[in-house]
Amino acid sequence: MRGICKIGIPTALQGMAYCMISMVLTRMVSGFGAEAIATQRVGGQIESVSWNTADGFGAALNAFIGQNYGAGKMDRVKKGYRASLITVGVWGLFITLLFVCFPEQISGVFFHEPTAIATAVGYMIIIGYSEAFMSVELMTVGALSGLGKTHLCSVISITLTSARIPLAILLSGTALGLLGIWWALTATSVVKGIVFVMAFYWITARMRNSK
Repeated sequence: MRGICKIGIPTALQGMAYCMISMVLTRMVSGFGAEAIATQRVGGQIESVSWNTADGFGAALNAFIGQNYGAGKMDRVKKGYRASLITVGVWGLFITLLFVCFPEQISGVFFHEPTAIATAVGYMIIIGYSEAFMSVELMTVGALSGLGKTHLCSVISITLTSARIPLAILLSGTALGLLGIWWALTATSVVKGIVFVMAFYWITARMRNSK
């Protein structure tokens, strides 16, 4: 029971923290009107194209890395992660290309009012820059979980995701307005993607050196 809780509780805390932070950000977005709320809601569903894919790879890596780590095959652990990193990274870049280059066409599928489309276009372009990083982050969380490092995932994720709130307050108070909140989401996603990849290679290097 202690071993299960040691691995499971950090993941549970991470999920709860993410939900609470999202509620705070949604409250901030609501101050910019109904179009902003609709954009955040629909935009999150559109983004699921990338994060659902990344979650799938993360679940696969969790099992694959856990099995090979348990068998002491660290070379296969690193090869599996590298292959997933390239695959998910390329997919994320493809989604970035779609969001940044065709924001009006994508937004027009879900919105009809010009003001709503304009709001959605700003969201799609800004959030689009972080898609590859977000995908890599979610995939790496699965990889680190396969190594039993869920506590590290929680510390990184909760710390950097929490930074969205003060950053959104700071940026939305400038001339950026609502766009400042979108930039806060993008900036933290970019940083999380980079930090998680560095953490994975740092952990695996330590494991290799300790043997």
